[in-house]
Amino acid sequence: MLYDKLFIEAIDERSLFAGRERTIPDLEEIHIGYGIDDNYVRCMGTSIASICLNNRESNLVFHVLASGLKSESMMKLEQLAYDFNINIHVYAINNRAFSQLPVQVHFPASIYYRFILPAILSVPKVLYLDADIICLRNIQALFTVDLEDRVVAAVPDLEPLASKRNSILGLDKHTYFNSGVLLIDINNWNSYDVANKALALLAQDPQKFRYPDQDVLNVTLTGKVQYLGREWNQINTPQMVDDGIQLLHFAAHPKPWSIAWNLSDLCNDFTGNIYSKYENLSPWKNSQPTLPQNYKEIKNYARCLLKASEYKEGLYWYGRYIKTKITTKLAGNSK
Repeated sequence: MLYDKLFIEAIDERSLFAGRERTIPDLEEIHIGYGIDDNYVRCMGTSIASICLNNRESNLVFHVLASGLKSESMMKLEQLAYDFNINIHVYAINNRAFSQLPVQVHFPASIYYRFILPAILSVPKVLYLDADIICLRNIQALFTVDLEDRVVAAVPDLEPLASKRNSILGLDKHTYFNSGVLLIDINNWNSYDVANKALALLAQDPQKFRYPDQDVLNVTLTGKVQYLGREWNQINTPQMVDDGIQLLHFAAHPKPWSIAWNLSDLCNDFTGNIYSKYENLSPWKNSQPTLPQNYKEIKNYARCLLKASEYKEGLYWYGRYIKTKITTKLAGNSK
């Protein structure tokens, strides 16, 4: 199967939200891409706002590959483009190209949308970001990184996860990277045929890849990665402090827009209000914290409540977790 051809067919509609007339037309464009569904449009909008606020002198162009965006979400993206004087290209995606690829509770089909970017953009580089990343500083320097003959620049993942994944995937002398931040050399990506190699491998043996897109990219791009410092993709942890972080990745659960966030040990003096600071400067300001969306999030919330000595509520949500997990598993087995 040639996935790169299916990618083009997967785009049902293209929209451009153009901000006000640019005041910095002579600067080189910086292209940044996301892959989302409507569940993640809120945090992606906040991510975009954080980039704009910390890179006011940059010529920013955003590419949003998305499925199932509601009309309200589209209106807010248009407002975001106007507020920050940027261009946002929105590509409405159907999932036909990904129907045979594995998805999980925390890994919907949108995790594969990053593979579309190099097939549709005619620019030298694009920065792919997960939607749960907040920019804390100017990132212009990232786009001056010389990739030479490498395909992407990425950041090593945290231990012990990285070593465990290398062992399971049979990768020797490889530094396992997190795929939430990828600076992609588009010509090298396409020349190396990354999309077709990676997704064909994933379709052949889906059970091997616990983190589908990330695992398969690590296998495919072994020896083709320029490694960056951890400040370019710092995953949040309970004890973290600001030590020069450029891009803060809220990869752990609960997320900072979740009702469980303030009860979690991930919410500390440094991380506590970072997300809300930028969300409140976006069209998503005054949004309410989200309730758990699946059985894993329900379990996490129940644990947070019990740890905070909210025993009645914690037991209630733990009961909901058990019921929802059973229902989800039975529904999966019936397919």
